Amino acid sequence: MAYRGPLWLHAGARSRWDPAGEHSQLVRRAWNSWVRTRPDAAELLGGPTRNCHLIRFGAVSALAVVTGCHHATACPASGGDDIWPLCSPWAAYGQWHIELADVRPLPEPVPCRGMLGLWRLPDDVEKAVREQLSEDGEHGD
Repeated sequence: MAYRGPLWLHAGARSRWDPAGEHSQLVRRAWNSWVRTRPDAAELLGGPTRNCHLIRFGAVSALAVVTGCHHATACPASGGDDIWPLCSPWAAYGQWHIELADVRPLPEPVPCRGMLGLWRLPDDVEKAVREQLSEDGEHGD
């Protein structure tokens, strides 16, 4: 992937739920860390479930900056010589990893039909997501 720069993050229209993820300690730790930021945290601790109403699909949810891309056979954390250690606990060997920085979640995900590959937001969706970043004192350049 040669692209570097801002990228809107979009969740697909539906879940391809991975039942193993529901039981993963890594997923549970990440979930519980995120849940603690919510006012209804007590009822949500423990981990995500297939029917979780908090995960928004078919929506733009954040802005990030793409800073690089590498294949898992040459992760920067390993010096590029081998795969160990992988660059992240979320890393999967043999797959491409997009490196993101400055991830800024939107206060409220904006519904949007997605597409495969890189694509531009429709004008009305881009206006709505940029307005949210402006309200938080951010800019989506």
